[in-house]
Amino acid sequence: MSANSDLRKQIETTVNSFLASYEDGRKAKDPSVINRDVTPDCTRQLLPASLCKALGLPEEFLMPNDIYEKLYADDLSLGGVHNTESKHLTIDVEARRAAVESSGDMIYHHGETLHLEFSWIFYLTGDATKINRVIEFADSKAVLKMAAIAKERATRSGQGEEVDFDATG
Repeated sequence: MSANSDLRKQIETTVNSFLASYEDGRKAKDPSVINRDVTPDCTRQLLPASLCKALGLPEEFLMPNDIYEKLYADDLSLGGVHNTESKHLTIDVEARRAAVESSGDMIYHHGETLHLEFSWIFYLTGDATKINRVIEFADSKAVLKMAAIAKERATRSGQGEEVDFDATG
């Protein structure tokens, strides 16, 4: 196999593992799984800007691993992702980048199922074994519904703890 072909396969493996981490973390009941395929200094950017604004976030919000893991842990307390599928994986070996669409179902402990769709852009390390930047273009309607469910459940349980997004950069 050529070096180019090996890198392409490694990028595909890393991206697929990243997408699977949402279900794997649920199965393991371990929110740290969400960061297994990213570098310690990886940042995640949520788009579109209108979604960030609707969530009360800065329009160019970059989220570090610790904040993302906390939010994922909060999601796990309410349910988890199932039925993840990806399609249209596109890989640029030279630039160490990949793009993919994914979909899945957030199944809540109270029985509700919410279908989620995302488009992702990944920036990978030189050997393509880790991701150092994630751009996540989310289904705004579904994410806002998730936020509303989380807020309603937190209010009901008296746990109104919120993440200080202004402190994250």
